[in-house]
Amino acid sequence: MSTNHLWQLRPYSYADLLLLLAAAGADTGEAIGASLLWFGFLIHLEWRHHDVGRLPWPAWAWLVPWMGGAIILATPLIIPFFALAALYALKKRFAVISATSPLLNGALKVALLLPLGGISGALLAVVFFAATARNFAGDLRDAAKDAAEGVATVPVLLGYTKATPYVYPLSLGATSALWTIWGNLPLWALATAWAVELATYRLTPR
Repeated sequence: MSTNHLWQLRPYSYADLLLLLAAAGADTGEAIGASLLWFGFLIHLEWRHHDVGRLPWPAWAWLVPWMGGAIILATPLIIPFFALAALYALKKRFAVISATSPLLNGALKVALLLPLGGISGALLAVVFFAATARNFAGDLRDAAKDAAEGVATVPVLLGYTKATPYVYPLSLGATSALWTIWGNLPLWALATAWAVELATYRLTPR
């Protein structure tokens, strides 16, 4: 795997995900299984999108982590995650998916937690709304590029076509703080996540 492929796996986002899994009470096996599902999603997304500056992935690359996650978690509750992941990856092909992608992403994060079991409805609701808002921030960040590529996200549909580079990393830091507070996690965990986010965010080719 090249460094280009490594940065496509978004370590900054994974640091936030680890806090969420800890706040949700995931044990080590569950965290590994959920992590494999997440990395499989990212590889599948990149395999579909072929973004400029990002090296392509082989067609089988996303199947390996997904199979590993499915074996570890061993529950049919992973099926909604696979369905939403495949749907979200079509964001650049269908306007209706482009416009609803923040909602799909929020649902995807909820689906990632469902196989863990015992997750409160309150946490699932918070995760849905927080992930939806953060994904919308990503659409604001990418508004100029999306407009140029004809991707009909909500900001583009509303006529907003300016690049807004800092709105997403700020929202990422905010969700990391939210998971830390919700799960009563130690402050060093939040500080570590923020450090990883700051150090790696700019390394993903955009």
